[in-house]
Amino acid sequence: MPKTPVATQHKRKEIIARVAAHLLREGFRNSGLRALAKSAGISDRMAMYYFETKEELVAEALLLLADGFSHSLDSLLPEKATSGSRIVTALVESALKAESRPMLMLWLEIVGLAVRGDEPYRATARIFLARWIEWIQARLEPRQKHRAQALLAQVEGEVMIRLLK
Repeated sequence: MPKTPVATQHKRKEIIARVAAHLLREGFRNSGLRALAKSAGISDRMAMYYFETKEELVAEALLLLADGFSHSLDSLLPEKATSGSRIVTALVESALKAESRPMLMLWLEIVGLAVRGDEPYRATARIFLARWIEWIQARLEPRQKHRAQALLAQVEGEVMIRLLK
């Protein structure tokens, strides 16, 4: 991103935060540029002043959500060696809590769009996955770190099964 005045950077961050909140509330069903801009309290033309494309705006909002989600994971388990089953249990229970529901529903939408190859969803899904794997690895016993991806797949599967019951 080119150097921009502090006021512009502040406004961008404010817009990104409001769009992120909109995506959590609405998902992608109401995510046209006008709806996103309106949720940010600006016109669609002003959105294009601050962001080159709608995709850039959405990508920035999704990255903000990924950062927030990564930080929320830290409260689940301390960053010390633990078992894979304890990690799976903590992640599944957290994912199924009512307060996690908006992020979970948005994640499922991101995955669907990512699998189709749509951007910025594919890149964002990869970022989310990489962060989750790193988080799991940081908490696994040293000889088990190679299992992080398989444990994440187990979490995803268990959450999906419970959601569909």
